[in-house]
Formats: sequence, C-alpha cells, structure tokens
Amino acid sequence: MLESLIVIGMAIHLLAVNLASAGPLVCIWLHFRSRDDTLRDQLGKSLAWSSLAALVVGIVSGGILVLVAPSEGIYEAIGRLPARAYWMAGTELVFSLVFLLIYAVCWKPLCRWRVLHALISLLGTSNLLYHFPPLMIVLGKLASTPTWSKEAIIERPDFVKLMARGEVVSLTLHFCLASIAVAGVAALVLLARTAVEDSQQSSAKKIARGSAVFALVASLLQLPIGVWVLVTLSGAERNTLTGGAPVASLMFVGGMLLTFVLLQRLVAVAMGDVEPGVLRRVGWLLVVLVLMMTATLRGARVKSLPSNPPAKNASANKTAAEDTPPRLVLTNHDVFKQPVM
Repeated sequence: MLESLIVIGMAIHLLAVNLASAGPLVCIWLHFRSRDDTLRDQLGKSLAWSSLAALVVGIVSGGILVLVAPSEGIYEAIGRLPARAYWMAGTELVFSLVFLLIYAVCWKPLCRWRVLHALISLLGTSNLLYHFPPLMIVLGKLASTPTWSKEAIIERPDFVKLMARGEVVSLTLHFCLASIAVAGVAALVLLARTAVEDSQQSSAKKIARGSAVFALVASLLQLPIGVWVLVTLSGAERNTLTGGAPVASLMFVGGMLLTFVLLQRLVAVAMGDVEPGVLRRVGWLLVVLVLMMTATLRGARVKSLPSNPPAKNASANKTAAEDTPPRLVLTNHDVFKQPVM
C-alpha cells in the first residue's frame, strides 16, 4: 500500500514539473498566433496559470516525498553537494516562481509586446529545463550508487563532469521531451474543458492539431532516447526490467504498449479527430502511462539495491566518500568556503 502511494506521489510530482517546465513554451506558440483570436488568448492564459500551479504542486509534492518517503541514501547524497549549491537552487526556484507569476498575472498587459511576453516566459521556465533535471538525476544516482562518484564533497568541477555522463544526459533529454509532450496534452485537455463557440470551431481544430503535433513529435523522439536511457542503466536495473522483477517487467511492457496507443491517438488528433471526448481520453492515457513508467523505474531501482549487509572486511574497500563521510550540517566557516555551483 505504501509503495503504491509513493508511486502515485512520484507520478504527480513528475507530471507537475513536466507541465511547469514546458507549459510556458506552448503558451508562447499560442500567444504568437493569438492576434484577433480570443480562443488562443484564453487558452494561453489558462495554460500559463496551470503551469504556475503545477510548479507549486511539484515543489510541495517533491518536498513531501523527500521527507515522508525518502529513497535509500538520499540524505547522504544531499550532504555530498556544497551548501551553496542548494542556496543557488533555491534562488533559481524562487526566480522561476516569480516570473511565472508575472507571466500569468500580466498576460493581458504584456500582449502588446510579444517579444517581452515570450522573454518572460522563457525566463520563468528555462531553469526548470536545464538546471534542475541534472541536479535531481545526479542526486538520485548518488543515492542509489554512492560509489558513482569517488568524491566525498562534490565541488562544481566534479559536478560538471557528472552532468556530462551519458546516463545524466540521456535522462535530462528524456525529461525535456516528456515535458513538451505533457504540455501539448495539457493544452488538449484544457481545450476540451473550454466552451467553444460555433465561430471558434475552426480555431479550436487548429489549436488541437498543433498541440497534438507538439506531443507527437516529442513522444516519437522519446523512442531513441528511451533506448539510450536503457543502455545507460546499471546491469542490476536492466535485469529487473527483463524478468528480474516480474511486476516492474510487466509495467515496463505495458508502458511500451500504451506508448504506441498514445501515439496512435495523437496521430488521430493531428489528422483532425478533435472531439472533446477524444482529447480527454488522450489526457487519461498520458496519466496512466506516467504511472506505469514511474512504477517501472521505482521497481527497478528498489529491486536493484543491495539487500545483504556489508561484509565485516568491507572497510578495506571503502570509497573516498566513505572514508570522509559527507556532512549534512555545515558550520558557517564551511559554508563560506564552499564554491558557488
């Protein structure tokens, strides 16, 4: 029961941060095409507010997951980054919140200056796409595999090297494409919930088809990126997906099959099947798919964690990180010595 709740919480967190990261990009497309088109303008504003709300949900759900159901070794992993790294991350998070709030509240006044309108959107979402995914991925890797880095305290040059590793780059690209797909589907769902007048039917059809193309292209690009992600997984994680953990394997196979169903539905919408019921079903398909893939990755990581206690002579094989345990509480002197990430 607890594991199911954790998976649901992780799926909510992922969907929220995906929408917050790429929703404003779809808003830019809607806004630049919204001249004399009230439906595009209305939908763009709704998506801007939804992106802001999603960022808040993502922050809250992420904090709850870390506090209530932390993954194995996450606190130790957090302690291996300098304190200023988290101050910088917090500052950038507040920066994104402020700019997304300005973007949503000032949607109408900013409509006169299209370039400024788009710039504020980019300022609000860019950090969420290029900074936080590598940070979270590195922390996750360090939590599941402490020996992934031999440094006890990971300074900025070491962190940059970790970011350049194939497993981090592939998962970052996976996150960015998933965000675009989620944002495109979110636009479809918002459109399905919007009262469209007869005079707006043509515009609604164009919006639906364009949003479906966004989600479709991003989802298609996910196929080769997904293969890359699988290749960069550890041997234990790959084994769980190929039969080592039956539940994770079934979820993985089911998720792959559901991916092709989602692609088929997106193609249908892009070709003109834009009934509200169809758009809502696409949204539910995406939610179920994220749940299944979250359960897959969660099951793979939990199953791959070593269950045997360390041997008595394990001290002979300590890594540098184990020789100098990371400190979760730093003194003022320590903080001022830490380099800015």
